[in-house]
Amino acid sequence: MKKFYEKFCWCEKILASSLLAGIMVLVFAAAMFRTFKHPLNWAQDAALVAFAWLVFLGSDLAVRTTGLIGIDLLQKKFPPSIQKALNILFQLIIIGFLMVLVVYGVVMVQTGYQRQINTLHISYAWVTAAVPVGALCMIVSTAVNLVNTIKSKNTSGKESK
Repeated sequence: MKKFYEKFCWCEKILASSLLAGIMVLVFAAAMFRTFKHPLNWAQDAALVAFAWLVFLGSDLAVRTTGLIGIDLLQKKFPPSIQKALNILFQLIIIGFLMVLVVYGVVMVQTGYQRQINTLHISYAWVTAAVPVGALCMIVSTAVNLVNTIKSKNTSGKESK
């Protein structure tokens, strides 16, 4: 299972990097073509779809490295054992919030699937699907962080470097 998760993380990082590069190319190409009076009408919409996915995949990458959400200022004023308990509590709250995102994200996909992105001729559900998929990825990453925090011998729950 650990090997599968590591492979998934690697693929997600490659996909996020590819999306970022693709957005840069699309926006640059659209600007250049527009300058020469031949606009690429579809490029802006494709970049927006890619951006929606990049936001949620990038958020998962940040959650995995615990670089996204933290309340260090208050938390560091407590003893290490309380810090660990607060860290566990915060991760559980984050998982709860992400579950809400999954539920409402699925509703968004269901209500938007008939809507069409005219320039790309694809369903708007391809955009809104980024919400539940990204939230599910973040739930997995947060759960992995939570398990590591609970197993940690360090009473603050943070890995020592």
